[in-house]
Amino acid sequence: MWEQRTKIDWVVEMAYLLRGRYAEAEKVILVCDNLNTHTIGVFDEAFDLAEARALVRRLEFWHTPKHGSWLNIAENELSAVTREPN
Repeated sequence: MWEQRTKIDWVVEMAYLLRGRYAEAEKVILVCDNLNTHTIGVFDEAFDLAEARALVRRLEFWHTPKHGSWLNIAENELSAVTREPN
């Protein structure tokens, strides 16, 4: 059975990384897929406003293209390879 992760789990992990491993970084570029859990608004749900804003100020979100992400490219390539004759 797959373990389910929530948007709060995600934002708590982001805060943990920002406070720990990336504590000295002024700005962290975060490359995300287009899941609805990967948004700035989730920080407001998990933390008080001041803390949420302090964390978000240090993040720069880069979202993968909706129909051109690495996952779509990998899925297309896998599909092409599995259809090739032996």
